[in-house]
Amino acid sequence: MRMKTTLITLAILLVVGSASAEEFFIEAGEENSLTFYSKAPMESFEGSTDQIVGKVSADLADLSAGVLVEVQVDMASMDTGMKLRNKHMCENHLETEEFPQAVFRAERVLKAPSSPLLPGGNADFVLVGTMTLHGITREIEAPVSVRCIETDGQLSLQISSSFQITLSDYEIKRPKFLVLKLNETQDVEIKLTAWEARK
Repeated sequence: MRMKTTLITLAILLVVGSASAEEFFIEAGEENSLTFYSKAPMESFEGSTDQIVGKVSADLADLSAGVLVEVQVDMASMDTGMKLRNKHMCENHLETEEFPQAVFRAERVLKAPSSPLLPGGNADFVLVGTMTLHGITREIEAPVSVRCIETDGQLSLQISSSFQITLSDYEIKRPKFLVLKLNETQDVEIKLTAWEARK
């Protein structure tokens, strides 16, 4: 009987805990961008895409309770400003026909703020999750800045993050020719707007 009561109590706590989480959705388009920067002695360039979708679930009153995030990036849509360079990058290095998406998933928060995230407010913390790129999944820590905005009664989260990706960690071949001379380590910057689900 005691075990049954404990299970019922746990189920109630889980329902109450999940009820306070709000859901926000990221849709592909100009509100969002992922940009990588490649700097090398002979050549520097960048590539970017706005083809990003995802979902954020968070209790804005208590971010330390955890934030569930999933972001998917269409890697074939990455544009470096040169068609030939795009072609080489997709076919020979990212191999986007076999690995069309990069996926970031996170559910753990480090250095969460103690105060709630209210409309007009900001929060800075670190998300711990996994990055799946080129068929390889690795744990990653990403520093995140979030601003909460209310527009016509609907909340949105403006999310930004900067981190680094090492090509060898994801078994991405480093180009040998000049036109696409990538560094081993790439700087990545991501800016997203996640909109609250309409009630």
